[in-house]
Amino acid sequence: MTHKATPLSIRAIAIGFATDMFLTQLFVLALMIVLFDPGSSSECLAQRVDFHLLDLLGLSWGLLFTGLGGFVTARLTPAFRYPNALMTGGLSLLTSLSINGEPNEWTYVVGLLLTIPAALTGAWVSGRWQQKP
Repeated sequence: MTHKATPLSIRAIAIGFATDMFLTQLFVLALMIVLFDPGSSSECLAQRVDFHLLDLLGLSWGLLFTGLGGFVTARLTPAFRYPNALMTGGLSLLTSLSINGEPNEWTYVVGLLLTIPAALTGAWVSGRWQQKP
């Protein structure tokens, strides 16, 4: 009896998705500590920061972590890197839709549109990484 490789690996998808979620939550925690800890000042940084810049920062790092999740998934399943990274990106997209409210900011809409391409880009980088001698 021969064992056929299945195109989807639940284990790889789960590890890639967990990577994305863990790093995103770690980033949010670190950002909240930096923003709301007054340190030696009498006011915290959150009172002085431009929130549009904060949205851009969250968008770029969130997409980076989604790409990293796609990268991890693709490294675990090199023969089927794109279908598995697509599923990882889909899970990240569904999580984003369920956690966030209505799309009232352009960064939210851009994030939704770029989530799956970010995961697929991570898979592509994984393939390029493997081709290096």
